[in-house]
Amino acid sequence: MRHNKEEFMRTMKRVAAVALSVVVLMTSGVSAKAAVTDVQPAKSSSEAVLKWAKKVGEPFDEKTYANNTVSKIKLVGNYLYVADDAKHRIMKIDKKDGTILKEQKYCDESYIQGYVSSIGYGDGKVYVGYDNGRVQAFDENTLESLWITDENKNAINSDFVFTNGKLYFGTTAKTTDWYDNGAPFSYYVVTTSDDDKTKPDEEKTMKKVVESKTGKFYLKKGVVLGKYIVISDTAGTLTMIDTTNDKVTDTKDIGEAFSGNITYDEMTGTIYFVAGTNDLYGIKVSADGKLKDEKKVRLYETGYSSTTPEVYNGKVYVSGSKGKAFQDKGYMAVADVSSDKYKVNYTVELSNYSQCEPTIVKTGENSVRVYFTINDEPGGIYAIEDSKDATSATLETVYEPTGDIKNTGCMSDVVVDEDGTIYFANDSKYIMSVGKKVEDTKKSDVITVKPVTKTVKSTRSVKLTWKKKKSAKGYVIYAKAGKGKYKKVTTVGKKTSKTIKVNKDSSYKFKVKPYKLTKKNKKKYFKAYAAKAKFGSKTVKVTFKNVTGYASYKVQMKAEKAAYKTVKTTTKGGTITYTKKKAKVGTTYKFRLKGINKVNGKTVSVTIK
Repeated sequence: MRHNKEEFMRTMKRVAAVALSVVVLMTSGVSAKAAVTDVQPAKSSSEAVLKWAKKVGEPFDEKTYANNTVSKIKLVGNYLYVADDAKHRIMKIDKKDGTILKEQKYCDESYIQGYVSSIGYGDGKVYVGYDNGRVQAFDENTLESLWITDENKNAINSDFVFTNGKLYFGTTAKTTDWYDNGAPFSYYVVTTSDDDKTKPDEEKTMKKVVESKTGKFYLKKGVVLGKYIVISDTAGTLTMIDTTNDKVTDTKDIGEAFSGNITYDEMTGTIYFVAGTNDLYGIKVSADGKLKDEKKVRLYETGYSSTTPEVYNGKVYVSGSKGKAFQDKGYMAVADVSSDKYKVNYTVELSNYSQCEPTIVKTGENSVRVYFTINDEPGGIYAIEDSKDATSATLETVYEPTGDIKNTGCMSDVVVDEDGTIYFANDSKYIMSVGKKVEDTKKSDVITVKPVTKTVKSTRSVKLTWKKKKSAKGYVIYAKAGKGKYKKVTTVGKKTSKTIKVNKDSSYKFKVKPYKLTKKNKKKYFKAYAAKAKFGSKTVKVTFKNVTGYASYKVQMKAEKAAYKTVKTTTKGGTITYTKKKAKVGTTYKFRLKGINKVNGKTVSVTIK
């Protein structure tokens, strides 16, 4: 009996979520980098606007049952990378307007990705995994093929992890053998160097690191912890790998089916994940690569989770399903893991469950906004607000697509760039870019945002001394720069010395004009005469005005041809100044200002102009 499109897609998602003969929960979740950011995307539908939508694939083919997989998107700098099975290609897309800048065919047009596939990046290369067990590397700039691995009997269908010149990934059953639970499945490593630059199809050999006799690595992702990687399989086995020699340092069987992924809290040295019946685990990781103390709390009494948690400031944010059927409702849970006993602060009901890693946006010292997608119609972006003592939250719609880009499902991560623009994709095979609306204002209501301005001023201290004039009540000091005219600098009392500052770029002469007071208290001047000058140290002051929009700022300076160095760090915008004291006369100093935000777990530094 043949199914229609909707029935097939729902069946595939149920297969990706629920066990078959052995009740092993198969993950449909995706894992990205630790997603905690300072930038502020649109917080609600009243702010959000679709900047562009780009179709990058074709829908499910009812005649051939070809799924036409489009990979998850990978944001690297100003570009998005995505692979598409319908045209057997990888694309490089301009994130500003969705233009496909370059595209390259797979090594063989018969190749396809696995169902819900990942795309990797590292070492200046983009990686695509195929259903026939091979991995192909493409140059990030040209998209030219660099190498491809030898073939494997199982499909490459895990997330990729790049670290220290190596790429790590795992296998699952081929899409043609979806119902086959045949084992073993393995976790591999390959070096990423392009050893033979004359061969675009140079064959690289994969090295098996871990073999699982009971579980798969379907959409599993390793997490880098210093020199170690921790991975998991769907049967519930955790494995620690030393990446210096690719040897296993420890394993731990949690005794429950585990279909989601792992997140790591560097502050506490703890990994978090959800397994079994919505059980949130926390396991300590020692410095020598061992899995130690275990804690857990049940997030919901029924159902399961195949997603990736995110941890921030002593709380874990994670979604799950309340049942085992595709149409069952889901939840977003907020769990407190800051004390010895974990507890669930609250859950928010969802129409289905979220199958992405949440993105955490810091909105205050103890408050965040949590962004995620929901695997349900119309395939949009949603958020909840959480604060230190919150016991509940309201689901907020950030953006919901309409028309051709509306769809019945969305398993995409919410990817946020340094400008606060959101990128995501749903089952419509469109990539979408969502930014903030520009508010309509009346002429009288227009608020002009002043551009950032920079001024650099060099000065040099000068100590002036002069002969005392008998009967003088005070002195007026004059200075002449170069061949210019004398100009008044300041007035002093009866003292015969004064330190002033001058522009260091000119040669100066100085004089004083004594004065006395008449009976009518008016100044009567004597003849001017020279003042002696002793030049002191030079200072260079830089001023940046109208600075805003970043979590922190760095003033950087360089002297002549030297490299820039950070000389001041501040979290306050507005007007930022820095003064270089005891600067060398004749040396040219240059300054620049960097704005710092956290984006997708990485510190992003932008030069403010």
